[in-house]
Amino acid sequence: MGHPVREWLDDAWARTRIVQVIAGGEGEGRLSGRDVLGWIEGPDELAQLRALTAEGRFTGDVCRCPGSVTLSLHDADGEPVGSGTVHSTDVAWERARFRDNLTVADPVGLMLFLAGRGAPGLLLHLVPRLSYAMGLGEGVHRTRQAGHGPYGSEELARRQVPASLRPALAKISGRAAGQLPEAQVDAFREQLAADYPDPAGRAVALLTWLGGLPHPTEAGFGEGVLVLRLLEGLDPVRRAAALPQPLHDRVVLGLLRWAWEQPADVDLVGLVEPTVRALLG
Repeated sequence: MGHPVREWLDDAWARTRIVQVIAGGEGEGRLSGRDVLGWIEGPDELAQLRALTAEGRFTGDVCRCPGSVTLSLHDADGEPVGSGTVHSTDVAWERARFRDNLTVADPVGLMLFLAGRGAPGLLLHLVPRLSYAMGLGEGVHRTRQAGHGPYGSEELARRQVPASLRPALAKISGRAAGQLPEAQVDAFREQLAADYPDPAGRAVALLTWLGGLPHPTEAGFGEGVLVLRLLEGLDPVRRAAALPQPLHDRVVLGLLRWAWEQPADVDLVGLVEPTVRALLG
């Protein structure tokens, strides 16, 4: 006999004609009462989604997280066939019944596919993977040190911090840069406006800086906090969309890190997919 989930998947997908992408994972109430984020109906797209969610290896267990979105399979009459929750690199098909996550063969492809069909927030799951692929894992010093040296001012150049801000930032640590008073941040804004009179150039310089920070501490709690404050009002998505494609890897990572902090999901898949594919396959 084959794997029980595999046998169930073969039968379920053979009957499926529509897949709904539904907000939330396990434990968030009946599927019929939740927001439907997207629909997959065409045979080619259904075949693509089937491959992305049914190919891989079973773990023999389930993870503790509830999942991000739910895939609800329906037959030609619209009747439910079954469902699975997406857990970053895994899909838990009929979790309560089988309790066996499937680690998918192409998690990047799955995130990009679903992000383009109603769940753009799934792209944010790629931030750690992109950071490490770009060599931006943090070292012994979790944030930049104050002063000169390889872990101090030399880091500012490697991160492509705008040159005019480096003297002031060299005097403080990366952690302190994320806690500056508003008056100091305003002074940095004025300096950047003088350096980059065109807001588009200013936004790209800041996205490049944000996309050059080590993951996770410096990007999330150090200089990254400062860059996010400096990006306020600059509409980074529109500025990046005007750049030649594909986007530079640091601009892409900067956009995703910026989107992580926004109050609502931001649709970036069309902008970032070529670069993400080049970096992660």
